[in-house]
Parts: sequence; structure tokens; C-alpha cells
Amino acid sequence: NDENDIMVPAMLAALLACASTLLAEKQTVLFVGNSFSFVNGGIWTQYKSVAEACVPGLQVSTTFKGAGAETLSQASRDPAILTALNGGGYDILVLQDQSELAEDGSGAVQNVFAPQARRHGALLSLYQTWATPDADGRNLSQGTAVRKEYYDSLARVAQRSGAKVAIARAGEAFQEVLKSVSLDYEHPEFLSLLADDYDHPSILGLNLVAWVMVLSFNAKSFSASGCDPTKVPAVPGQSDEQKSGFARIACELAGICRKLPVTPSPPLCGAAAGLQGEWVRKRTEPECQDQLRNSSSGPCTHTEKWVVLGTQVTQIFKGIQKQYRLRVGQYGNVCTVKLLPTFAYVRRITESKVLFNDCMVWTRTSQAHLAKPDECWCMSAQTWTDNGGNPCSSYELGQRSRSKLSCENTGSVHVTRFRVLRAWEACPGCERCTEPPRGMPAESRLLASVDDAAWV
Repeated sequence: NDENDIMVPAMLAALLACASTLLAEKQTVLFVGNSFSFVNGGIWTQYKSVAEACVPGLQVSTTFKGAGAETLSQASRDPAILTALNGGGYDILVLQDQSELAEDGSGAVQNVFAPQARRHGALLSLYQTWATPDADGRNLSQGTAVRKEYYDSLARVAQRSGAKVAIARAGEAFQEVLKSVSLDYEHPEFLSLLADDYDHPSILGLNLVAWVMVLSFNAKSFSASGCDPTKVPAVPGQSDEQKSGFARIACELAGICRKLPVTPSPPLCGAAAGLQGEWVRKRTEPECQDQLRNSSSGPCTHTEKWVVLGTQVTQIFKGIQKQYRLRVGQYGNVCTVKLLPTFAYVRRITESKVLFNDCMVWTRTSQAHLAKPDECWCMSAQTWTDNGGNPCSSYELGQRSRSKLSCENTGSVHVTRFRVLRAWEACPGCERCTEPPRGMPAESRLLASVDDAAWV
């Protein structure tokens, strides 16, 4: 009896293990792409980790084919990729085009990838890339929209060719993180998704991509709450809050979860509260600047109005409205206010003026008579040097650096992470900025008590 007592549990355990193996769902994924897929250990590594943690019993095997900077058009002629496509044996075919959309991949999808996916009964999945400061400059929202339309068009082509299609909307996921920080792409929360080149994904960025892929490619495996993030191992440097955020974004973009309502903004801190209301700035048309630099009015000088309501800012100039926004941060007693997308911080607010750390000055509408054309108060004139080490004294009239072209030189003082002061914003000798009034700050820098390294 004792022997039977030992054998029965052992046999049951063996039977359960065997049943588990038989019931395990196997999924084979073929990734085709370039460095946006293979950097930092590869997207396939993180896809497997997240997928197997989210879908009970799933066993994922992956293969990658591709080369750096390769477009889908080039990939459709790559012998190694064609061999893998023809060989079949994959359940999901993931396609990632060159990140800056250097070449239209519609023909490759229509004539090569979609027919192969249909032939092998595979899901054709598109890996949507994202806009970056390196590739898109300041307008990342527009860059995201361009990529969304491009990958949507590839999906339509594949569907017309008879393939089953899913889109991993990674670019839109990056945009959701960007929106959470008021579209400020200099914010550490967004930059943490990018590698040091501000272009490729970091390990954290790849993790967000993996979450989006898992929820998009396996949507039928999830309930309306998506995947429980506590089941998924974190990647290095990832907080539980960040992981939960990734899970939520992926679930919403896959159409599984309902989108959460936007949470109301907290009360505005000191500087942001002081910026509320209407402001004016007199602007001179570029072709008239030399003639009217010291005049208060003229046919080429127009009044620009800035209306600040909460964190929304409207610029009105010559009847045309343009929308800006404030990103407000409070760190203890320190209140930071950043005007986007000019990427300049509020430096000081007085009864009649507001000074930004790129030298721009606004005047309160109630005291508009104090506004001067193109008003700009020189910032960091005592410490600024250009990239050749020349100080502002080199830009005085008669000095070797004094010219209209050289006054566009950038230098040693940062306005924000990606923006530095130009000579004309720092040096009075360029005759475009003037010394700040007595008692106003002359240094353009972030407050050290916030954290200069983080550029928050």
C-alpha cells in the first residue's frame, strides 16, 4: 500500500505534465525587418517573453530575417528572406519597413509578402514604427500620422490580396506616451523609449513594441481587461507603473480595452498661474528688420497676441491662429513652465512682462504701450561662447565674428536638451537682443534644484 501511495501521485503528475504538453499552443513567428527590429536583443526576444506570460500554455518560437536599413521593397528581393517565406512553417509573418519610409513597400506586400502569408495560412502583421526627434524634428504628431496612414495603406493592400492582417500600432503607442507628457519629446518619460541616437528603440521602447504586438496578434486570447501586467517580467529600469501603462496602451490600441477617460489636470502652480491671460509681442517682417529695428511702429511691424487659458495657448498673428501648449511641472516648491513647441521655459514673470529663456519677451495686453518690436533680452551674455570658444565680445561691432550670418551661430548654453542659444539671443553686439532691465535675470539655465541632467 505504501508503494501504491507513492506511485499514484507520481503517475498523476506525469499524466498532467503530458496533458499540459499536448494542450500547449505553439506559435511560430517570422520577423522581417531591419535595425528597428534587431537592436537591443531583438523584438522577438521581448515578444516571446510577454506573449508566453500573457497567454497560458503558449509556446513561441521565432526567426528573424533582414539587414540594417533594409526596406520592404529590398527585403522582397533578399534571397535569405525569400527562402524563409517559401519554406513556410510560420503562423505570423511580421513586416517592418524602413523607419523613415524611404521607399514605398506596397508592391512588395502585394506581390510577395501577402501571397506568401495567404499561401501558408499565416497572419500578416505590420510593425508600425514611430516619429523621432532625429527624423521628424519638432512635429512628432505629424510624423506619427504619416506612419499611421502608410501602414494602414499597406494593410489595405494585403487585405485586397487575400491575407489576414493585423497592425502592431507601435508608433501610435509611442505617441500615447508622448501625449502623457504634453507632447514634450524632451521629457525623460518619452526619451526613455529611445536609444542614445534618439531614433532606434531602447530596451524599454522594444518592450512597449512587444506589448503592442502581443495584444494585437493574439487579440482573441484576451478578455476585455487584456493581459495582467503582474504576470509579465519587467525589463531593466522598468517600474510597475510603467509596465501597467504599456499594458493599458497596448490593450486600447488592439481594440480590446475601452479607452480610459482623460484625468483632469491638477491646479496650476505659481508661474503657470501668473502666465494666464493675454499678452502681446510686436513683430517685424524679416525683410524690414534692418530698417525698423529701433522704431516702435511701421508698415512692417505687426502685433502678435498670445492668449493663455490653462495649459492651452493661442497665438494670433495677422488674423491667423496657431495652437501652442504649456507643460507645467512642480517639483517641491519649484514650478517649471515650458512653451511647446517652441521648447522655451518661462524665466521670469513681472507685472508687465514675461521673459523666456530663449530671450523672447511678451508684454501684458493692458500695458501694450511698453512692447518694443522683436523684444528680446540677451541671455547668458557673460558666459555664452560659440562652438569655437569665442565669447560675446567677439560679436561686437568691428570684431571678426560680427556678421549677420555668424550671429546665427549656436554655442555653449542650452535652452533645453535639444536647443542651444544662438549668438543673437545671447550677445548684444548682434543688435537683435538687448541687455535685460536691471533686476532681471541674465542667465539662461534650468533650475539646478529640479535636475539639470533630466531636462524636465
